[in-house]
Amino acid sequence: MKIIGVLEPYFETGTEGTVWSIFEDGKEGYDGLHMIEEGDHLTIYGENNEVLFDDDIRCDRQAGWTEYPLNPGNGQPSALGLWIHWTQAGWQPDDWAKLFFHPYLQGNEDKTALRAELTKKER
Repeated sequence: MKIIGVLEPYFETGTEGTVWSIFEDGKEGYDGLHMIEEGDHLTIYGENNEVLFDDDIRCDRQAGWTEYPLNPGNGQPSALGLWIHWTQAGWQPDDWAKLFFHPYLQGNEDKTALRAELTKKER
């Protein structure tokens, strides 16, 4: 299944960190939200339609690992000062997160979310 839309750094109570996702064009609410998972194929386009990323998703759950401030010995990955679940293998956590948080970064307030195509792995 191919999904076309914009990158979305999704989080809410219970996700325990940001979940990388894509919001499908023409859908509303949770119907448009698709989580990006190991083995999916993702293509991300820049502001001028240049390809910024085009590869299968390989989750690195160690990159950016940070200890919880109030729970020593336990933790999870973080990027841009936020809890996340994984980073694309071979990427620095902050660089990967910037693709999803693009319109929310300082100096980008007038920008739109980056366009993407997600092909879900057969499960």
